[in-house]
Amino acid sequence: MVIESLILIQGESVKKENLAISLANAKQIVLGSVNRFGFVVHLAASSTDDLSNALLRFAKVKDVTGVITMMVRP
Repeated sequence: MVIESLILIQGESVKKENLAISLANAKQIVLGSVNRFGFVVHLAASSTDDLSNALLRFAKVKDVTGVITMMVRP
């Protein structure tokens, strides 16, 4: 089973290349920047635990001020 999610990575100074992090059992695609807010990212994870772990990893990226889940689809 794959769980998909769209998330907003907030932070005016976040760089796209800093979002290319290892997420173990999840994969990300940076869809694009949102003017002065950050980036929209598509996540695909193997389980809800993997999705949660990925969100926590993004929250620790340099200059990230918030991680908001916009959509989750099992």
